[in-house]
Amino acid sequence: MNELFSEDEYRSRWQHASQEMRRLGLDALLLTAETNILYFCGHQPIVPWDTATRATFCILPQTGDPLMLVHDVWAGGAQADSPIRDIRSFGATTAPPVALIYECLQDLGLTHARIGAELGYEQRMGLAPNDFATIQAAVPHVTWVDGAHVLWAVRMIKSPAEVAYMRRACEINTAAFDWAFRRMTPATTESELAGLFQAGIALAGGEFGFMAPAFVPAAYHTMSRIPGSTCIEPGKLVWNDLGSLYRFYWSDFSRAAVLGKATAAQRDLWGRVHEMTQATLAAVRPGCAPAEIVEVCNRAAQRLGIVTNFASGRIGHGLGLLLTEPPHIAAYEQELLAPGMVITIEPGIINDDGVYIVEQNLLVTESGADILSTGNWEIWEIE
Repeated sequence: MNELFSEDEYRSRWQHASQEMRRLGLDALLLTAETNILYFCGHQPIVPWDTATRATFCILPQTGDPLMLVHDVWAGGAQADSPIRDIRSFGATTAPPVALIYECLQDLGLTHARIGAELGYEQRMGLAPNDFATIQAAVPHVTWVDGAHVLWAVRMIKSPAEVAYMRRACEINTAAFDWAFRRMTPATTESELAGLFQAGIALAGGEFGFMAPAFVPAAYHTMSRIPGSTCIEPGKLVWNDLGSLYRFYWSDFSRAAVLGKATAAQRDLWGRVHEMTQATLAAVRPGCAPAEIVEVCNRAAQRLGIVTNFASGRIGHGLGLLLTEPPHIAAYEQELLAPGMVITIEPGIINDDGVYIVEQNLLVTESGADILSTGNWEIWEIE
C-alpha cells in the first residue's frame, strides 16, 4: 500500500462517508474526480489528470468496502497503492467501461439504488458529461443525486496526519519565499523570479502548485498575469501569493519584498494589513460562523483606517487536497467552523503602489486556531 496514510485512516474515511450517506439517504457514491479518488482510494496515476483519457472510478457503498475501476495501464499502480482489495481494470481509452460499471453495481446490489455523484457544490467529475449520461442510461433504475454534501462533510475535517502534511507544505512555502527573494536583483525578470520560486519549492522538498505574481507595478491590478520580461524595480513592492504542495496537500499564502529599503508608507500599510489579518485570526474558534469572522475583520479594518478592496468574493477559504475548498470565509457561508478544518484568511488592499495582502493559513482547533504559515511575515528588504 502507499506510504501516505495507514489503512486504518482510509477505513475511517469510508466509515465517515458511510455515516453521512446514511444520514442523507444515499446507498453509495460514484467517485471520479482526482482528489476524491486520491482521498478515498489512495491512488493517483503517475500522469494524473493532465490527460482527459482513461477515467478512474470508485464505487463507495454505504455498507461494505469500496470497489475501484481503473484502466489496464494503471492497474498495477492501483493494486500497489490502494487499500481497496477489489480493483477491476478495463481497456477502453476514450469511453467509459459501461458494461463493467453495470457489473460492479450489480455485484454490490446497487442497480436500483440511490447513488450520489460529484454533481454539485465545488465538485467536478473526472469524465465528460456525455460519458456520465451514457452510464446513467445503462442503469435506468438508479436514482442519481448530488453527493457533494457527503464528500465535503468528510474532507473538510483534516486528520492529524493531513495537518502534518499541510504544516510541512507551509514550511516549504516559507523557505521558497526566502530563497527566491534573496536571489532577486535589478536584473531579474518577472519570469526569472517565477522560476526562482519554483526552484525554491523543489529544493525545500515540495512541489510547485501555483503563484499569483504581482512582481512589478504593471501586475499589481492583474494578479493572474503570466510573468514576462520586465525587470524587478528597486523600491517597488514585489508581492507573490504562492502555493506549495507536500504529499498532495496545499499551502497558500502571500508575502512581499523590496529591492533596497521599504519606504515608511510601505511598511506602515503592510503592518496595518497584517494587524487586521491577525485580529481576524483571533476570532476563529469552533462553532463560529464565517459571517462573524468577516464582521471582526470589518471592525478591525475600520479601526486601522483600512478600506479593503481585494475582490475575491470572500476573505478566506478552506484548504486541503485542493487549493480552495469549502468553507468560504464569507458572510454568505452557512457552514460553521469545526476542529480539524484548515482555512486561510486573506483580506487586503490593491492599489497603484502594490498588493497588500498578508495571507495566513490556520488550523481550527478545539479552543481556537493554530497558525500554520509561520515564519517571517514582514517585507523582505534585499540590499
